[in-house]
Amino acid sequence: MDILTDRSRVERLEIVDTGRRRRFSDAEKIRIVEESLSAPRMGSATARRHGIAVPLLFAWRKAYRDGQLGNEAASFYPVRLDGVGGHA
Repeated sequence: MDILTDRSRVERLEIVDTGRRRRFSDAEKIRIVEESLSAPRMGSATARRHGIAVPLLFAWRKAYRDGQLGNEAASFYPVRLDGVGGHA
């Protein structure tokens, strides 16, 4: 059986052409991520609803979990000082 004889496999085909790369603000990304976390198995449905790729949404989720989404720049960096304060 090939694609020409078995037409029941494809029920719906949707082509989305935005014409250009869209930019999302951090606030929009956070809103979309929180929506995707609102119930089990909402990642794919949320990505489709907003017209973004599922791997992109999962990357935003990881950044959200790691506290990196919405932070413009780090205000300080951790520093380790060896041998300071009398401890050798």
